[in-house]
Amino acid sequence: MNILPIVFTCDNNYFKYTAVVIQSIISNSISSTQYEINVLTEYISEENKAKGYQLIKAHKNFNLNFIYLDNLDTSKFYLNSYMNASTYYRFYIPELFKNYDRILYLDSDLIIDNDISFYTTIDFENKVAITSPSIYVQRILTEQSDALFTLAYFNQHLQMNDISQYFNAGVMLLNLAEIREKKIDQKLFDSINQIKKPIFQDQDLFNSVFYRNGGVKMISNEFNNPITYKITYFRILLNAIKSNFLNKKRNNWFTIYHYVGKTKPWQISKIDSSLFLYYAFKTSFISTIIKNNPNLRISNLDKFKLKLISYF
Repeated sequence: MNILPIVFTCDNNYFKYTAVVIQSIISNSISSTQYEINVLTEYISEENKAKGYQLIKAHKNFNLNFIYLDNLDTSKFYLNSYMNASTYYRFYIPELFKNYDRILYLDSDLIIDNDISFYTTIDFENKVAITSPSIYVQRILTEQSDALFTLAYFNQHLQMNDISQYFNAGVMLLNLAEIREKKIDQKLFDSINQIKKPIFQDQDLFNSVFYRNGGVKMISNEFNNPITYKITYFRILLNAIKSNFLNKKRNNWFTIYHYVGKTKPWQISKIDSSLFLYYAFKTSFISTIIKNNPNLRISNLDKFKLKLISYF
């Protein structure tokens, strides 16, 4: 059996959204792969941990572990947007997971909509990580349309000169063996002092350090899709039937759907919120998600539809 280790970084408040991602992995898993889910955090409540364990209870090929970071000095982590310091927890992955030679890092604002077990065997080709392009950053660099994220910043501060190599750090298969051998984990921490105010926080640091220490292997944006699609309940139902009864991929547009940007699908109803809600309704966190997000207005009819299709 192949083993796929996966790591998330989140705080207690965000764990309910991480749980939806975990559910989406479960719904698209295969029995021949062992999924090792690790949550890197400073604190998760006993109630949330219990709900997390219940989520995987019926699935023998899933394990869930909580790994705690204690007494962190988060003041050294530069933040300039809606993100919090937990995004930098990723720097600790190589040190904490020495029993793995590869690990898949996933953000908590995405959905897995097809099987991802191929990550257990895909060849790194001697690269530090396997990633997908950041369409947004590559576009603003090509068009020179951002007053802050300029070519000068890209070249001089990040010390990068190939726009096509800038990746989105929300999905990364990390080559831990290579990272530890080249001491790239320490170089990530060093970059905090070298690049004082990274515009896209730790994503800029990952890009700069990885680029200068072996580079990354880029794969299609199917595996980190930031493009917004209109996703209807009917389409989700058809895809679920196709996957569960015909043993086919749910769709050909994406395997990982990433809700990039400040506004998330649980905050307000968007044209693609239905995909997130489909998996959220499969979890015990759905009532809390709805309660904590008053601007997410779901009609009784839509709740009925979601409850119905969540059985598929």
